[in-house]
Amino acid sequence: MRIVVIGAGKLGGTLASQLVQEGHDVTVIENNPEAIKRLLNSQDLMCIEGNGATASMQVEAGIRKAQLLISATGQDELNMLCCIVARKLGIERSICRVRNPEYYNQIDLIKNDLGLSMVINPELTAAGEITRVLVFPAAAKVEVFGKGKIELVQNRLTENSPLCGLSLAELYKKLKMQLLICAVLRDQEVFIPSGDFVLKPNDIINVAATHTDLERFFRQNGAINLRIKSVVIVGGGKSGFYLAKMLSDLGMRVKVLEKNYQRCTELCDLLPKATIINGDGTDQELLVDEGIADADAFVALSNIDEENIIMSLFAKNNSNAKIVTKVNRETYAEMAGMLGLDTIISPKQLANGSILSYVRSLENASSESRIESLYNIIGNRAEAIEFNVNEKIQDLTSKELRELKLKKNILICAIIRKRQIIIPNGSDKIEPGDSVIIVTKEHRFSELKDILE
Repeated sequence: MRIVVIGAGKLGGTLASQLVQEGHDVTVIENNPEAIKRLLNSQDLMCIEGNGATASMQVEAGIRKAQLLISATGQDELNMLCCIVARKLGIERSICRVRNPEYYNQIDLIKNDLGLSMVINPELTAAGEITRVLVFPAAAKVEVFGKGKIELVQNRLTENSPLCGLSLAELYKKLKMQLLICAVLRDQEVFIPSGDFVLKPNDIINVAATHTDLERFFRQNGAINLRIKSVVIVGGGKSGFYLAKMLSDLGMRVKVLEKNYQRCTELCDLLPKATIINGDGTDQELLVDEGIADADAFVALSNIDEENIIMSLFAKNNSNAKIVTKVNRETYAEMAGMLGLDTIISPKQLANGSILSYVRSLENASSESRIESLYNIIGNRAEAIEFNVNEKIQDLTSKELRELKLKKNILICAIIRKRQIIIPNGSDKIEPGDSVIIVTKEHRFSELKDILE
């Protein structure tokens, strides 16, 4: 597929790289020569230096032959203008990055006029992800499928976890509930486990089940935390604003630390239920004075990854709070994990996952199945994909699961049939109308039938 990406910053550059890796013909428009140089050094794609909002530049990038435009610059107004120009030039589908809450709240009014297929707000998406984690504090990460019917949560097993030493077959027999451990990270190696896989301390497991069954699972195994009532957020930017509003609306006590005084005055008006403190979150004395030791959760949302990691480590060593750390650079995310920071949030990667799921669905718009959602799990080393089965798929919907010849390192972890959640066994079947969730380690799928050998 031919795709034009405008903007080669954190989001646009990473997205362009991933699209190239998935086999797409990508052209990037960027007015910063240094950003172009970095991208060209790492990927085989075409880059054009210039203003992506001009018709001449989009024509030079091949917009008339492209199937999709993605405008991901750091300026909302510029992104919307780029999409307007692209529509006038004949593009049928465009994705626009809009971060400003004032613009985002009214985007539905002008979405059709702009010709937008999707609007991406990385900060809002990240705030939603953090909120889910704080509502379910036993998890390091929570992904939602089937419009909330089923969740995929990540958790690290402790040294004294009663799960350690059990094979998955023994575990399922013992628990007698509908859940599936569908991916495990052990010593930096990813496993898609079978029934004879034995769990060990420090394994990072990904468990799929309904929210109720997940709560029962963690409660029975001593991993459930108390309900979070108070949260300290460092960083009053867009992510901090969205998160503070969500948590305040849920009834949590929220305190936001922001070092920019002008931004503090704005937040006081925008967040009447929250406490706004003008101060530097990297000041350890300030964190102590503002009650970090008594907080149920601590969220580091500054714009600097290194600061977020350092603040999170200080909070981890000086409180019993649930720690959430925003880190965009993948190498830093891996390092933070090795330092014991389990809940790492990357707005960039969350936005990329949404866009990639749309692109893959677009590739096979007329197929028997389409992608509803796609999440990168275990540090982007595996994928969890939800497919909607639109019609009967030959060799897939006519057989029991035990009869299917699946490619290696693939697991069908759940089937959603109307309001019924099925954690499948060998005798279950996939039917038209189902939503099917798979976890895969080595493959990039855009159609459900591709899981077959």
